[in-house]
Amino acid sequence: IMGLYSRLVDEGSWPVIGQGPALSPGMSDPRVPKIRSLLSLTGDYEWNVTNSPVYDQQLSIAVQRFQQRHGLEAKGLIGKQSIIAMEVKPDERVKQIMLNMERWRWMPDNLGDYHILVNIAAFELQRVQSSVIVERMNVVTGAVATQTPEFSDEMEYVELNPTWTVPYNIATGEMLPKLRANPSSYAADFDVFMNGSLTSWDSIDWNAYGPGRFPFTFRQRPGPKNALGKVKFMLPNVHNIYLHDTPAKDKFASTSRAFSHGCIRLSRPIELAHTIIDTIPGWSAGRLDAVLASGQNTKVILPRKIPVHLIYATAFKGENGIEFRPDVYGRDRKLYNALFGRPSS
Repeated sequence: IMGLYSRLVDEGSWPVIGQGPALSPGMSDPRVPKIRSLLSLTGDYEWNVTNSPVYDQQLSIAVQRFQQRHGLEAKGLIGKQSIIAMEVKPDERVKQIMLNMERWRWMPDNLGDYHILVNIAAFELQRVQSSVIVERMNVVTGAVATQTPEFSDEMEYVELNPTWTVPYNIATGEMLPKLRANPSSYAADFDVFMNGSLTSWDSIDWNAYGPGRFPFTFRQRPGPKNALGKVKFMLPNVHNIYLHDTPAKDKFASTSRAFSHGCIRLSRPIELAHTIIDTIPGWSAGRLDAVLASGQNTKVILPRKIPVHLIYATAFKGENGIEFRPDVYGRDRKLYNALFGRPSS
């Protein structure tokens, strides 16, 4: 794979496509022959290269392969993002591959025969059994301002119908201004604790408190509006990062999914809960569904901890060859500067 991109660097010619109207199959455009020859170089187009300006079915298949490898919506519509990805030069791709090979050197030698891998840069969770990816699931990761860190840990328990303890910065930055206007803004779904003791929302003069003077903890009760949805997967760690459901399903429709405060939101959390819990002695699919339906906060300890690895891979091996993702957090740039002695600003 590295050889393919190194060879393209040596050959030195890389078609410049240029932005223009979005292209869909059947359209004719002078950029089409350039796209065909570029996708022939990357190995996505495997037929005879012609100079026809018509976007035909063979090119559509190649475009969808390319889009799938670059984490783009793979429907064959060539828009701005596809052109941007096509115009990344081979020497940049070689650099990207090299940086990600360096990252793999930092990983534990043994990831676990059965483990969960979350690629933050690809917004994807993989369940891996005996080196085979048995499931791929879309996830939402931390926004650029609240980035998800890279680390390895172990999943120890699953919480059904979880409560959500509001982080201090959200409580003081987002909720406190609303409470000053209306002390019972959150009473329907949240409990408030003062110095650890349950108290009532109306008994507090919220104007008297602020960041630095805030003896309160806000906890959201289980329910349909709970920020963690119906299930969370706990791998206790110093970063306070975990995997969870979410009531905000619309975010999974985006191809770039860096939206959260740092934790990992799962697109199919109930499925993952069944996969992990159904075979535990004393549990079954029916019991799990019944507990979820009851709304009762329930903790399920895992008899065998599951290794979980949070990685940041912008180049990795996929089903159709090497896959690339944008450097959403700018970590490739920092790593390159660290390795090759450039200022890391």
